Amino acid sequence: MSKTIQQTSLDFQLEETSEILTSKSGLAIIQETALSLGVVADIRSLLPLPGSNRGFKPDEYVMPITLMLCGGGRSLEDLREIREDQGLRKLCALERVPSSDATGTWLRQPGLCRRLKLVNRKLTKQLIRQSKTEGLTLDIDATYIETGKESAKINYEGEKSFSVLLGFIAELDLCVASRYRNGNISPVEGIKEELADAIKLAREAGKRITYFRSDSAAYTADIINCCQDAKVTFAITADQNCAVKELIDAIPEDQWRRLYDEREGKLHYTERHYATTIHSMNETKAFTLIVQRWPNPKPDLFQNSAPYCYHVIATDDPRAAGFRTVPEVIWHHNQRANAENYNKEIKAGFGMEYAPSRLLRADAAYFEIGVLAYNLTIAVKRLLLDESWFRKTITTLRWQMIFVAGKVIEHGRRLILRVARQYLDLLQGMRERLCTARLEAGATQ
Repeated sequence: MSKTIQQTSLDFQLEETSEILTSKSGLAIIQETALSLGVVADIRSLLPLPGSNRGFKPDEYVMPITLMLCGGGRSLEDLREIREDQGLRKLCALERVPSSDATGTWLRQPGLCRRLKLVNRKLTKQLIRQSKTEGLTLDIDATYIETGKESAKINYEGEKSFSVLLGFIAELDLCVASRYRNGNISPVEGIKEELADAIKLAREAGKRITYFRSDSAAYTADIINCCQDAKVTFAITADQNCAVKELIDAIPEDQWRRLYDEREGKLHYTERHYATTIHSMNETKAFTLIVQRWPNPKPDLFQNSAPYCYHVIATDDPRAAGFRTVPEVIWHHNQRANAENYNKEIKAGFGMEYAPSRLLRADAAYFEIGVLAYNLTIAVKRLLLDESWFRKTITTLRWQMIFVAGKVIEHGRRLILRVARQYLDLLQGMRERLCTARLEAGATQ
């Protein structure tokens, strides 16, 4: 009677090699993109220089952090993965990589975050200018980063956290606004300023912000006036205050219409109904309220005995946005939920849930480098890859493009990267498109 022998080990041996190897060849494409689009030059010109010739230059701090975050690093200690990867350093021309302690000290400089924002602004302006989309949609949303840091404050949910206000161009997935502040800051703070700045940024790039979406944090007279003055159509979740509730109660029953959505080219009716009414705040022009209602699934005799639940959108006349019907406005506003995915990508995908310092300004500067890493990957996807890559997260990019094993060879004065055949065409094609993108960027300056 034969017995099955269970395999308990693999038939290979480990040996040391003196060859120069790297397991992250794709990071060299991100470094080359930063060089080609002028990001490294902007870092050198806009950030403070060292006090002596022997000190680390600003790009020697910023680019290793950027590559570390794109490669999946979660803390400053992970900089050693960049420092010890001799193959990657040769490919990226990183002669020196500072230690995590030196980097932490550098991040504490006053005014560093503001200067990093200028670097990000120049990159995003260039990407907006090169895009083929004329009318742009701005989504703004605040997100919390829970932390045990002593410097963090209690947010409205009772958790110690930092609060980050983020703004994205929906058509490009591009982050054009970031404000890193303490958790006790009101979510509305800074929205008007970031909206105005995004409008200016798009104008400088030869484009227009034509649509603004946000949750109820932006439901203020100042922000609505800012949109109306700039001729930006808005769709903002409205607070259901006393004035709004009175308007809802006054809607005649025969004005409610069944809400439908469109899936796979067909219309599907939902359990929701909608109606519209007109409203205004103090010092604002009149605008439309789109009210949705649906049966209250759990009516409570003492807490919430209302037969319906409601959701209200404050917007300009829907026709001003080019929509044919009110449901189209609702569908478009619902796409604002993508902002949550952007927030998740920056926080979880690029490790921005981690705050490296006890000093708020150092954490803010580190987060801004995280935004730079995010925007550089957007540049790689939009400029160097086809549309099938646009919706891929950084986690997928690492598996399919960044974590590519390569052998680095120095032959004469040439540096050669040898990779497996299935990656050669991908990386070579990206580099060729980068040359084209560089020429297009120069032509649009």
